[in-house]
Amino acid sequence: MPELIEQMYSSQQIVIPPKYPYILKRYCKAAIKTQPYDLLRWSFEYFKALSEHRPPPVKLRLEYPIYSTEGGLTRGCLKVLAHQLYGMSEIPTATLRQAWNGFCLDFMELQRILCLCEVHLRKDHVPFFHFLAVAGGMLTKCLTHTMILLCESLTKEPDGGSAAIPVEEFLTMYKYLALIDASKDVQYHNGYRDGNEPEPVVEEEEEVRPESEPPESEVEDDYWDDQDLQRLSVIDDHVAKTARLSVKLNLPTIGKIERSPSIERLTEVERENYMRERIGKPMPDEEIDKKLRHLSITKMNESAVMKTGMVAGRQMSTTSGEFIVQHIEQEIMAYIDEQIAILPDPDLKKKKAKPEEVAMVRDILETFLDENMDIIVPEVEEVEEEEVPIPDIIVVYAVPGIGPPVDSEIMADFEEYIREVTKVQAKMVMPRNIRHFLCPPLEKYIETEYDTNEKVHSSDQVPVGGTIAE
Repeated sequence: MPELIEQMYSSQQIVIPPKYPYILKRYCKAAIKTQPYDLLRWSFEYFKALSEHRPPPVKLRLEYPIYSTEGGLTRGCLKVLAHQLYGMSEIPTATLRQAWNGFCLDFMELQRILCLCEVHLRKDHVPFFHFLAVAGGMLTKCLTHTMILLCESLTKEPDGGSAAIPVEEFLTMYKYLALIDASKDVQYHNGYRDGNEPEPVVEEEEEVRPESEPPESEVEDDYWDDQDLQRLSVIDDHVAKTARLSVKLNLPTIGKIERSPSIERLTEVERENYMRERIGKPMPDEEIDKKLRHLSITKMNESAVMKTGMVAGRQMSTTSGEFIVQHIEQEIMAYIDEQIAILPDPDLKKKKAKPEEVAMVRDILETFLDENMDIIVPEVEEVEEEEVPIPDIIVVYAVPGIGPPVDSEIMADFEEYIREVTKVQAKMVMPRNIRHFLCPPLEKYIETEYDTNEKVHSSDQVPVGGTIAE
């Protein structure tokens, strides 16, 4: 590290920018008016907005009593957000989250607002008036008070004025809120209301044939028209669907397949000679390997004969297919039984096996069983189960400021009234127009019926005179 050229010995050597006291003063006043829940996080957003030449997240005045909830939306925050985002008909969700985080507000509350706007996880933008209307409904107790709050938040007049806004903007927010049903708690799955989830789209896979191969129906029709043969269909669900058997079953055959008597006799002779020699004296390992190799070659020749007989025709019936499957299974089991019978002691658990016996069993496993394992145990293709993604579930609680849907008759009556009134107000709506006694209701009020004939219980009666005995 290079040495300092000049060392500081006094406070006169410290240079303070001339605008630093003014910046610090404005910051302190903004922090006092806003009263952020997380001062460090709010300070970061404040100076970041100043560096990007954006309006900082600062309330116009101190709200009293001070909200103690963590990240709760307030009327002052809503008014500042309305002025920051005003002018954009469609707000990108990234810009909205940035402005929302500037006031250190709760992110889950923003997700609930986006769910009511029907844009969460579905669109990357939200209409400005839809967002502002739903956010205002989170702060009131009825739809009428919500519309008054929206007028006070969107107006450009100073505090204490008429709080007028254009009538078209007012009716846009009112009609949108009047159609939302927020009278009860609802769950949203991946941005869709519970019960309104879209049906999954199943794409049908079409089999694509090579261009060089014509359709199967055309080939069969052209072929059988020229042949003087009877056409049969092969349908049997009990036939094993293995790789090797499928090739064999697709090959046509004529007649019944039988083993050659000479091969049968040769196998028995070899087995009798081997047993005779085995009883007399132990046979070296090389001779056992030679015998087993000769037997495996014999079996390979038998399979070649079977394949030759199967290729001899053009069509195979269901009966011949079943015969081939049964014949192969019998051949496999017969061969295994013959090899086990050669062993002097089939029950190898009672004593330790001899080296030649171990070699004979190992040869059976490595040669014959490995080659025919796909026939003995059919291969089953493992289908990988698709991982089902965990749905994003958000519970949107009842919003009294929006309430149940409004009847179309009530909406039509109020719209007719407000348009008639704004003709003499330069197409502007004011909160006093909503509070006027001639204004029709904006929503349906629920009247509480009280029972006047209800009798008061004797225990609830209060004495009005006399003395009270103990």
